[in-house]
Amino acid sequence: MASCQIKWLEYKKSIVNPPLYHIKAFFFILTLMENKTTYQAELFSNRLKKKYKELRKWARKNRIMCYRLYNRDIPEIPVSLDLYEFLPEAVDTPIEAVRFLQAQNTRLSENDPTVEKEIKERTYAVLYLYERPYEKSDEEEELWLDEMSKAAASVLQIEKNHIIKKYRKHQTHKEGNQYQKNDSGEDIYDDEKITGLTAECGSLFRLDLSSYLDTGLFFDHRPLREVVRDTCSNKDVLNLFCYTGSFSVYAAGGNAKSIESVDLSNTYLDWAKDNMKLNGFDDKKRYTFTREDCVKFLKEKALAQKSLFGTEKDNHKNTGDIKPKTYDLIILDPPTFSNSKKTFDVFDVNRDWSQLVKDCLNILNPDGVLYFSTNSEKLKFDSSLIPPKTLFGKNYTTEEITPQTIPEDYEGKKPHRVWKFAIEK
Repeated sequence: MASCQIKWLEYKKSIVNPPLYHIKAFFFILTLMENKTTYQAELFSNRLKKKYKELRKWARKNRIMCYRLYNRDIPEIPVSLDLYEFLPEAVDTPIEAVRFLQAQNTRLSENDPTVEKEIKERTYAVLYLYERPYEKSDEEEELWLDEMSKAAASVLQIEKNHIIKKYRKHQTHKEGNQYQKNDSGEDIYDDEKITGLTAECGSLFRLDLSSYLDTGLFFDHRPLREVVRDTCSNKDVLNLFCYTGSFSVYAAGGNAKSIESVDLSNTYLDWAKDNMKLNGFDDKKRYTFTREDCVKFLKEKALAQKSLFGTEKDNHKNTGDIKPKTYDLIILDPPTFSNSKKTFDVFDVNRDWSQLVKDCLNILNPDGVLYFSTNSEKLKFDSSLIPPKTLFGKNYTTEEITPQTIPEDYEGKKPHRVWKFAIEK
C-alpha cells in the first residue's frame, strides 16, 4: 500500500476536502494498479523459472557463465534480465577457470550441499527496463521495477542487492553514444563497484556491472565470436569499434597471425588490452590497439589503397612508400548512433553503413571476409549502394547469415543482423 499512500498525499495537495466518493474511487483504482503489478510480477517469476531451468543446463554444458535469461518475452513486462556468474577472485587464468568449472560441475552432479550457496554468492543479474510507448511517472516506474527485481531475486535465489536495475531509452542523434554511462554518467552504487571476471567458452573477460549501461560483453554475438575464432588461423584480423575486445580475444584464441583493435575510447581500448592480457595475449607486435575514429580510420586506409591502385595502374614503381596494411578478416560492428565529443560528425549507421562496408571491402585481401553487423532495426540493407567490385576489380559475394548467429539465449528474437562479404581469390 506504500504507493497508494504516496499517491493519496499527492492527490490531497491538489484538492481541498475531497468528497468521500472521490476517496473511495481513488483507492479502488490504486488497489487495482497494485494488483496488476503483483500479477505481472507473478507472470515474470513463472517465466523466469522455466527459462532458468532450461538455460542453466545449456550454459554449463557450453562453458558459459553469463547469458540472457529474459528478453521482453511478455509484452506487458518490457524488461530484459542478464545473469552473471563471476569466478572466485583466486581464479584469474583460462587454465585455472577451466579446472575450476570442471570441479564445480562435478560437485553439482554429486549434489554437494555447499556448492549452490557458493555459486549464488558470486551471481548477479542486470535488469533493464525498456522505455514504454506511454507515459508513466518515474515514481511509479521505480516501484514497478522494484517488484520485478524482487521476483528475479527470488527465482535466482540471490540477494536483492545482487540485482542491478538500469533503464534503456530509445536513442536519438542528440542522446546516442557508443557506450553510455549509466543514467547521469555516475556509478549506480556509490559504496561498491560491481566488477569481476567471468568465463565464456574458454576465454576470460573482465566485466563492470555498475558503471555503464552495458557491462563489457555483448552476449548476442557469442556465435559470431566462435565463427571468427574457428576461421582466423594465420590471418590478419581487423576489429573495428572493438569496445572491450571480445572479438579480438576470440581471434587470438584462434591463432590469428595479427590483430588490430580500433576504437575511439581510451577507456575501452585499455579494457580490451586487459582482456587480451588476461588470456595470455600480450605480444605487442602481434596485437595492436589503435585509438582512432573508425570512420576516419577506414577512410584514410581506403584513400591509401586508392593511391596505391593509381600508382600500380600507371606502372610506376614507388619503392619509397610503405604498402598500406590490408586484412584477411574484418569485424565491423558499429553502434547505431554516436555523437562523441572527440569527433565533429554525428555517426548514424542507417546513413553511413554503405560507405563503411565499401571502405572495408577495399582493404581486404583476396579471399578475405568481412562480417558486418548492426542492431539497428531501421537499417535498410541495399546491395546496390555498394560497388559490385572492389577497388582492385575483385568480385565478392554477399550473404545474410543472421539466423546462424543468434544464440540459444536469444531464441525467437533478432538482437542483430549480420552480413558476410567474401572476396574472390
